[in-house]
Amino acid sequence: MADDEGAFTEGDMYSPTRDANISTLAMAMLFGSIIFATASLAARLWLAGMWNWDSGGAPIHVTLSTSSSASEETLALISHNDYTKGSSSSKDLKKSKQPLDTTSLPSIYNLLHHCTVFGLILLYSYICENHPPYPHDEKTYDRDEFFFWTILVVVIAGGHSLKKNVDIGNNATRQTSRSAIKQGMQDNRNRDENSPDNAILNRYQTEEWKGWMQFIFLLYHYMYAVEVYNGIRVMITCYVWMTGFGNFMFFQKTNDYSLHRILQMLWRLNFLVLFLCLTHGNRYILYYICPLHTYYFLMVLWVMYVGKERNHTRWWMRTKLGVLAIIIFIVWDCESYFGIFNLLHQFFLSDESVEGARMGTMWEWYFRSTLDHWSVLLGMVFAINYPITILWFKKIELRSIRRQWMGKMAVAFGMLYALRTWVKGPLTYSKTQYNETNPYYGFIPLVTYIFLRNLTPTMRSYSMELLHEIGKTTLETYLMQHHIWLSSNSKTVLTFIPGWPRINLALVTCVYVLLSRKMHNLTLLLRTLILPDDREACIRSSVAMLVTIAGFYCTAFVVDEMDMTSLMSVGVVSIVCGTLLYQSVMDSTWATYRKAVKAAKRKLEADLGDSDDHITTTSDSEVTEDKETTISRFCPPLIGAMVVLVLGLTWNGFATTGARSIGPLPSTCDAFVNNGSWIPFDGCNEASRGMAYRENQVSSYGMCLPHGNSHIWAWEKQASHTHCRFGHRDETQVKKVLNKRRVIFIGDSMTRNLYSASLRIMGVAGSGAYDATLPKHQGITSILWGTTPVVFKWAPLAVDQLAVLKEVNDNSVDGNTAQDLIVLGGGAWDRLHVYATDEDRQSHAATLKELSAEMLRSQQQNAAVVWLIPTTINSQALNTEEKRDHMREEDMEAMRSVYFKNGVLSASSFVLDGPTFTASRVSESFDGVHYPPQVYDAGAQILMNAIDWLLPLNGVEPVIPPQIGKMSNPMLGFMMLVLVGIGLFMFDGFLGFTYLASAFVKGLKPHDLHRQALRSSKKSSHHHDELSDPEANGNVLRSRLAKAKARKRAPKATKTSGNMDPEIAALIGR
Repeated sequence: MADDEGAFTEGDMYSPTRDANISTLAMAMLFGSIIFATASLAARLWLAGMWNWDSGGAPIHVTLSTSSSASEETLALISHNDYTKGSSSSKDLKKSKQPLDTTSLPSIYNLLHHCTVFGLILLYSYICENHPPYPHDEKTYDRDEFFFWTILVVVIAGGHSLKKNVDIGNNATRQTSRSAIKQGMQDNRNRDENSPDNAILNRYQTEEWKGWMQFIFLLYHYMYAVEVYNGIRVMITCYVWMTGFGNFMFFQKTNDYSLHRILQMLWRLNFLVLFLCLTHGNRYILYYICPLHTYYFLMVLWVMYVGKERNHTRWWMRTKLGVLAIIIFIVWDCESYFGIFNLLHQFFLSDESVEGARMGTMWEWYFRSTLDHWSVLLGMVFAINYPITILWFKKIELRSIRRQWMGKMAVAFGMLYALRTWVKGPLTYSKTQYNETNPYYGFIPLVTYIFLRNLTPTMRSYSMELLHEIGKTTLETYLMQHHIWLSSNSKTVLTFIPGWPRINLALVTCVYVLLSRKMHNLTLLLRTLILPDDREACIRSSVAMLVTIAGFYCTAFVVDEMDMTSLMSVGVVSIVCGTLLYQSVMDSTWATYRKAVKAAKRKLEADLGDSDDHITTTSDSEVTEDKETTISRFCPPLIGAMVVLVLGLTWNGFATTGARSIGPLPSTCDAFVNNGSWIPFDGCNEASRGMAYRENQVSSYGMCLPHGNSHIWAWEKQASHTHCRFGHRDETQVKKVLNKRRVIFIGDSMTRNLYSASLRIMGVAGSGAYDATLPKHQGITSILWGTTPVVFKWAPLAVDQLAVLKEVNDNSVDGNTAQDLIVLGGGAWDRLHVYATDEDRQSHAATLKELSAEMLRSQQQNAAVVWLIPTTINSQALNTEEKRDHMREEDMEAMRSVYFKNGVLSASSFVLDGPTFTASRVSESFDGVHYPPQVYDAGAQILMNAIDWLLPLNGVEPVIPPQIGKMSNPMLGFMMLVLVGIGLFMFDGFLGFTYLASAFVKGLKPHDLHRQALRSSKKSSHHHDELSDPEANGNVLRSRLAKAKARKRAPKATKTSGNMDPEIAALIGR
């Protein structure tokens, strides 16, 4: 077996668990046990005649008209199937969402069934990430295509799905009964444009908002559209703003700070990401959106909980938010002075470089949280002023059309002017510069969008259904994109159909969307089952889940420590634990369940001659004879084991025949890296012409194929299981390997040209440029990145190369050579100058043998030695008689054989085959020996791919993170303090912009509307508290009924009243 990790050859026994993390093994064992138990239960039900295929695969469903416990037990059997397929009975659907009942077989089966589906999706994500059928592809960005997809989906497709909010709401209730839909439609028709469903930032509008942002965010990731990064950063700001707004509104409305509510919210944010981290062995910080929203959710919870009894008073809540603003200012904006952020987080975070946090989790968290540290507070400020904002829109929309639009346009122009300043200023900054300004200016496009999106009642009452649907699953689509849409933790593109990028995009996207939506449904369903609205049950379930995960992790750890990690050990643990789970469920529920089915059967037989109204069945085949036999008792575990075996073989099949996640190339790729060819490239296609027009102001090309001469070096396709994913290497990738290492090129002009091409890859753009003023035959030294010397030694003859290499080896220290990578090449000058006589040939052969010995000596001193075979000679272009006599291609071919026979090639760590990348370009050799720079670039790319196994990385290069507090800006932070103060104490969610309307419309200053909105808010809160008190419900209803009767007996008021302000009358509904 090859020594390289992830590489294997035919005949090797390869285990897919070999490279898996301990947490990955633990999840395989956990879900393997669950799948075993689920399959065994399903088999037991089927073999016992209690399984119904007519309903898509579910236990028999028998509903009795009586209320016996047996009938209730059998009624629950349909629960999981109704939930997944949709039931026509709202009662059944409601029952499917009941908390877990550990005494009910249907309830336990429901839980296991959905956990099985969840685990299978996680397995799929792991295979896509680590064992895909084809190598992951690189991201490509085209500005034209990016905006094409954005316009197509967000504007055209989204606009085509524009509907009234009430119609979207009706579509969401299609699973309810027809009568309920009809009644709902009638109720919706009676709603006015100011109903909650059509209010500012109503649920349809916020889902639509999240939907179009999520689409652009995902497209940015898929194409790596760096040029729109600043805009994407604003979208993340909007998400964090909604965290503050939405959670504040919930707590303010419900006053619900119960433990089960908090656990349910934390479950929603972290359930899927927890299992992704465990399955893929990733750090939590990699999926930074989840810790970011969790962190700020807890911030909102803390602020709302402290002194919650006084939250509805006039100043208490605003004072708390003011204090929070000061804390944020000190912790983030004054970090460079006080260091409080570092003090608060130093016990949880470190400077160690990990996946997802190259500069350490401390810097990564500081960076992520600083980018939006004001956003959540601004969302809370908008939420506390939300009643005032609604009242402001209501009052201004009761004015005349002229006054209404004058006021609205005044606010809009003020916001648009601020937006214009932002667009021409911060938005144009570089990525690094913009990151430092986003916390302080990102709110400008945010509040502008909110105001303009809600400009009229009609705009508020319509939403785009397509974007609304996308917005429902933003968390799942964000998380799953890392592994089943993109790959390598979102760094590359998942490929199912190589060579067809758009067809591949369509296929992968369909699977990705379907599975993301399924994960969304599973997260909500499992939350209902495991975390019910009961404190004690939530605690028990949470502890049980954590203990189970910890138990399987410990098991995997022990197996790994005993060096027994294999697919077999995972399967054995899964079957043993699955058997225990299956038997526990059977012992605790089977007798009751079987008794219920028998009772249903007896009831059916007794009532057959009386009436058909006492019983309803899903199909005639549901109630059958009791088939409980020895086979039905002992076969289910065997069937469960077979299911686990099939899954294990599937995993093993993808691992042994598929590709793998992005990583260093294994040494077995040595056999393939020289295999490639030059592919004609037509730069006159539509995409190239568009790019040339946009970036270079070029209207048309003058040379296209077949008359053009553009070619690109490309490697031959290799089987996925070879793991040989060759590709273009740039400075960043090469620096990871060569940084702080020493590289030397020794040889003639061919080697010098390869040296120059390598420098170009390393970032020295002008290396190898034609310059007749420079000496030809001398050494060159370049220091790259301040740490890496890359040297060229002029040594045209074999004796010269031998002398230089001896010098290098003699300078070794403690058995390590003075160089990490040695690249040698030669033969052309020897053939031209010292190969005329037999004596010359014998001397040359002896020199080559000594050279081979020195090359082996270099390898023994831990240096990687590369030999460059001389490139193809263009015999007809040789420009001297001497060269045409002694250095033709046939002469050089004989010389290449001499080097091979004398052991030079076998003494090399790697052989770079010059003729491979020059033979088809021989006509471009202008002097018969040398080629244009781009030809040597191909050789350099081959070499840079080979250094993956020639110079393996020794761990992760330590990175010194920037100073915590680097992004602090006290002046801009103080500006935000002022704006927050304006929002809080001038009662304006738009941070003062709505006061601009007061110049044209009187009576619309937010501070004048505050008292009226506060009274309405108190009434609403008092009403909610009354209805939430069961003891007060009867008195409240009786009191309201008496008042209604009194109003009915009272004389009717006149149609118009001169004493009542028409705006107030409209607000109270008269």
